[in-house]
Amino acid sequence: MVTVFEFLGEEAIENVITCLNYRVDKVVLFGHHEMILSQKENTERFLKELCGVKTVVFQPLSYSDMQSVLNKMRMEIDYELEQGSDIYFDITGGESLILVAFGMLSKEYKAPIHMFDIPKGRLVEFDEGAERSLSRNVCPHKVRLTLEKLIRMHGGTINHYLQKEIKDVSDKALQDDVDSLWQIVKAYPDHWNPFSEFLRGNMVPDEELMVYERLDTVIEALAASATVLRSVKKLDEMIDALAAVGLVTDIVRTAEIYSFRFKNREVKEWIWEGGSILELHTYLHEKENNEECVVGVHLDWDGFIHPQPGQDVVNEVDILALNGYIPTFISCKSGKMSGMQILHALYELDTVAKRFGGRYAKKVLVTIREPGEVHRERAEEMGIEIR
Repeated sequence: MVTVFEFLGEEAIENVITCLNYRVDKVVLFGHHEMILSQKENTERFLKELCGVKTVVFQPLSYSDMQSVLNKMRMEIDYELEQGSDIYFDITGGESLILVAFGMLSKEYKAPIHMFDIPKGRLVEFDEGAERSLSRNVCPHKVRLTLEKLIRMHGGTINHYLQKEIKDVSDKALQDDVDSLWQIVKAYPDHWNPFSEFLRGNMVPDEELMVYERLDTVIEALAASATVLRSVKKLDEMIDALAAVGLVTDIVRTAEIYSFRFKNREVKEWIWEGGSILELHTYLHEKENNEECVVGVHLDWDGFIHPQPGQDVVNEVDILALNGYIPTFISCKSGKMSGMQILHALYELDTVAKRFGGRYAKKVLVTIREPGEVHRERAEEMGIEIR
């Protein structure tokens, strides 16, 4: 039987990394009482259900009494040796007192020590004087970490019921439409969101995706608009830009009528939801550079989807990507944002990434408009990249 002893820390990936890569029968996790209370349920469930570990034991240790720590660890080690187990020490993410104890006990028991370099996904072994090592003597098995498993590892779940159909751009033709629409968003950064809002509020298409409005009604609505989109000229210009790349057709503009047709339902929905094109454009780029990438992900905080609406705490992440063991949380913001809106976006991104990604997570804020230097500095302090 293979038994791994390790330190239970607050970083979920550090607690399970060995068992994602090697076939382990039993894990003994040493930790402080409060950490065991907060991490026990998620860690044990993940190790048993997804890593195939048969037995998981949690052993509380003193914060400062080295002799007490050594005595408790020896008791667990001696028990495993009496059972004929092969023992291994995992020091990934361990704190100083535990690391010292493991170092002392590895010499005493001639037991191998190892750790994982999580960003590189690399095993590092310290087996001098030991008769065996993890890489030589334990059967490897690769449990691929997925975004679904990552969120479960942190005690949450992905709510697929809230996923929007318009975020599915697996079809190449739709990807081309995203690229075409993105060029228009870039050409009209200040007008895009007001344009989207105006169409959504005043130019609703019929079942055939045809918009048909009286010209005087359109002019009145534009005049009443509290945004930069106040003239028919600018509206015409943006409709013509869409027509030039085939995203709208059948344009009719007379002294009485203003009408056009959207290319398809997806294009109409993307325009209706003004920020979706920045998300989809960013997603298509990230998809090429990550092992797994999804757009418009709804993360449920407690891991249980309640039947009644309003009972769940849910955060939507615009884009969530995964490379190896490193997740990337991306928030996309189009249009102009006030200073408070930028700060809110930064804090929200930081909170969600820490909750579901831990300290190894990358955090990215994608904007159309460059934020000011003050907010760039704040983002840098929070470890958030701005693109």
